[in-house]
Amino acid sequence: MPLVDIPPAQPHKQQQSNIPSTDGTPAAATGVSTMQRKLPMTALIAIIAASIAMAVCAATFITYKMELWGPQTVPSITASNAEDAVNQLASKGFVVKKKQQYNAIRKGGYIGMTGAKTGERITRGSQITVLESLGPGVPQGTVGSTAKQAEAKLKPMGVKITEHEVVSEHPGKVSVSAPADGQPVTDSDEGIHLGIGVEGDGIPVEIAGMDKQQAENELFGKGYSVTLEPRFSSKQYFGKIVGANPGIGVKTDATDITLYYGVDASGRYDVLTGTKGQFDTGFKDIARTDRLAGRYCTEDGDCITMSEDASQASDTTYYVSGEFNQADSLNLCGVIQGPGVCTPTNQADAEIAQASSLNNSLISGDTGAFELYKGLGSAYCGNDLSPITPGYVYCDNGHLANGDGSQQQSGETFKATDFFVYMPVNANLSALESNGYFTNKSSYQPDKNRPYVIKRDNSDYKPIPVDNNATGPRYDPYVPSSGSKPVQFKEAPNKHNVYYLVETPIDWNQINGTDTTNAGNDNSTNDSASEAKPSESFNQFAGSYLFSSGSGGWATTLTVSNDGSFTGEFHDDDLGITGPGYPNGSKSEAKFSGRFASISQNADGSYALQCDSNSFAVEGTKGSTHIEDGMQITITDAYGMEPCGLFTAYPKGYDSSKLSNDVKSWNAGSYDFTANSSLSINILVNNNQQESFYQQQ
Repeated sequence: MPLVDIPPAQPHKQQQSNIPSTDGTPAAATGVSTMQRKLPMTALIAIIAASIAMAVCAATFITYKMELWGPQTVPSITASNAEDAVNQLASKGFVVKKKQQYNAIRKGGYIGMTGAKTGERITRGSQITVLESLGPGVPQGTVGSTAKQAEAKLKPMGVKITEHEVVSEHPGKVSVSAPADGQPVTDSDEGIHLGIGVEGDGIPVEIAGMDKQQAENELFGKGYSVTLEPRFSSKQYFGKIVGANPGIGVKTDATDITLYYGVDASGRYDVLTGTKGQFDTGFKDIARTDRLAGRYCTEDGDCITMSEDASQASDTTYYVSGEFNQADSLNLCGVIQGPGVCTPTNQADAEIAQASSLNNSLISGDTGAFELYKGLGSAYCGNDLSPITPGYVYCDNGHLANGDGSQQQSGETFKATDFFVYMPVNANLSALESNGYFTNKSSYQPDKNRPYVIKRDNSDYKPIPVDNNATGPRYDPYVPSSGSKPVQFKEAPNKHNVYYLVETPIDWNQINGTDTTNAGNDNSTNDSASEAKPSESFNQFAGSYLFSSGSGGWATTLTVSNDGSFTGEFHDDDLGITGPGYPNGSKSEAKFSGRFASISQNADGSYALQCDSNSFAVEGTKGSTHIEDGMQITITDAYGMEPCGLFTAYPKGYDSSKLSNDVKSWNAGSYDFTANSSLSINILVNNNQQESFYQQQ
């Protein structure tokens, strides 16, 4: 075995050794100390191995700390979208699954995670569940629970909650809800309605959704006289009860009742024909627009109403009278009068079909769709309907004037007025598209299982002068008539012009309700002292606020007054989109106003501000456009403010480390979020979508 030299130790008294050297000479004779003898190679290898081991240990420790192997630290998720949170966790080697649940955060938003906590180290491949928001809704199991249990479930939805006492076979429990159990909120203004069961006379809420024959038999057995009538409904309610008169759940001593049951497009003539009051032509004429009354909303929560109350008519509420020749109502047939003129041609014999004014209307076809329009197809004299037969009143150069019947009308125009295409379930949209009913195409596919209306945007249709010198009939090009089909829709069905029927078998307007939005709020105390005085509380949050990405392309400004009222404006500029008349670009805009109806302090020092949704309004008609200073402006939703429901206000001095990641993700550079720091400004957060407004200094 090879030997190596070891350096001599310090001199000291040595004893001679008789151990021979390698050449046979005694060690003492060589003059070398025993401490200087040569050692085996194995010792050196051991030393080197130990050094290497120490280096390996150090490298292992470093790479462990760097998380190049071994357990991984669960990161702090700053994403606003659930999909982004999934990607962040998956990049660390975790197995990530998504679980969806209803929440105030917008649909697709990130709520949180389960299976791990931020900052802890867990093994690669461990499963973490990301909670993805479905938006506000009624969690499964709400119906059947107590009112307090329901309030606790619905608190995170961030929308208005109204409780009503309804006649029910299960008193003391939540007997019905709108939206239904397990369904999303489709109308943010209405929020959620809960029916709490009570005993009493009336149609019990359990009748809603019941098979029509079973419902009729049950009520007949209780002494009621029952009439059945069809109504358009979603697929789930075909042949089932979707409403009643008197209303379902209403306390009443009436014994003669009408039950409404759901049908699809094949039952359109049963829904739309019939008599109202004393009116009866004896023909299968269509007039019953009153049977279309209800609320209709887009997927984004923009809503319109069809109402039998003419006094409620507005830009978003349309009058449906159910009678012929109501110029201020949505109609199914034009102005022409006479027996059978409003009978669909495919529902009439040859003689009546020839007289019908509906031969160019969808209702006479086989698509299952039909048109609704205002104005009866008449010409306009200025902003007023022009006289049908000139007499003592006529149109004089666009103004109504008195005459003797000899004057010729002048200045009349045909205008595009309120116009809808109604699509019951199983109506054939593809046929309309292939027949060229729409000018353009869209990738949007409406939900085929729900009735909906397609709303025409009239801003692109200009008034057309009427030629009073022409011979023969005059036909309005913007509505169907015996002479022509209406002009094409400029826009194919899309997420902005398709409004779905909001089905409410219970007519909540007939039953008194109590707003319990803040009931059961764990973040608020029941101590009356915690209710801050409005003048003082709103005063501390008065000022100007900004919600923006920081890029400057879009922003929402908000100014809150001492009394809780507010005004603001949203804008989104796109200078690159130009066209004839708007060379300076395009802009989406929403000038809005409203007020916070109440304010209360939460246990953590923040405040709950409830927006009065009825007072919130955007100037103008959403979707309309106009040109100003060479820029095309489109009126749209007020981003960050709609739906206007529950807000959380964080005052100056609030511990910023307690703020959620969603709040921190908006305008994070505007305030300090480090540990043990406090806010130097106020922050207002829309609970419904988690957008954060920060106060401007």
